[in-house]
Amino acid sequence: MRENIYINKTGENKYEIITKEISFEPGVYTLYNLEKNLFVVKKQVFGDNTKAIKEQQYLPKDEPSEITKIENQAKEVKEVQEKQEQDNTNREESTQEWYKKALDIKKELNQNQFLVIKDLEEVRKLSFVTKQEINSGEILGIRGFDKNYYVFKKPYFETIKEKILESMTSDPVNYDFLLDKTKVSKEELNGTLEILKEQSELVELKKGLFKKM
Repeated sequence: MRENIYINKTGENKYEIITKEISFEPGVYTLYNLEKNLFVVKKQVFGDNTKAIKEQQYLPKDEPSEITKIENQAKEVKEVQEKQEQDNTNREESTQEWYKKALDIKKELNQNQFLVIKDLEEVRKLSFVTKQEINSGEILGIRGFDKNYYVFKKPYFETIKEKILESMTSDPVNYDFLLDKTKVSKEELNGTLEILKEQSELVELKKGLFKKM
């Protein structure tokens, strides 16, 4: 007979033998509860098996019993499950935090009609929560040579664009001239000029000198 027989409790006074290919020999058996609904059956040793008992008594004390091994395995499995649950909780909280920040950036854009973003991750956040507006052209954005990202609500961009083009003739004009005429901030002017160059509305002949197409 096998040294240990493992059984699973399936109901009130009902058990299912897990160990395969077993045969019970006559004798007295003890049922040990390892964890909920999981037991191990061990045959008690009597009479002529006194020698075996003594041999077991003199086994190295640091050698864990079969039951201890199973208990340790169950404990390790439980610890892994708890860690996975905590990781999932942290990941869910992290996702919620990410989405909240994305909505905060969108709210700021809606309030100011214009944003300068230096962090690419913030650009990704904004892009995620404004996909529809970007696809419909309601939001315009571009990365400048200064590595900043300029983002406009379309109506505000169109207002600055109109001021720039009305200030220009067929002759080239410099940056300071446009800044004075449009009365906008440098960041707003920079972003608008970058988009207008992208749209082929004007060309930068050299640094700070622009000509209308």
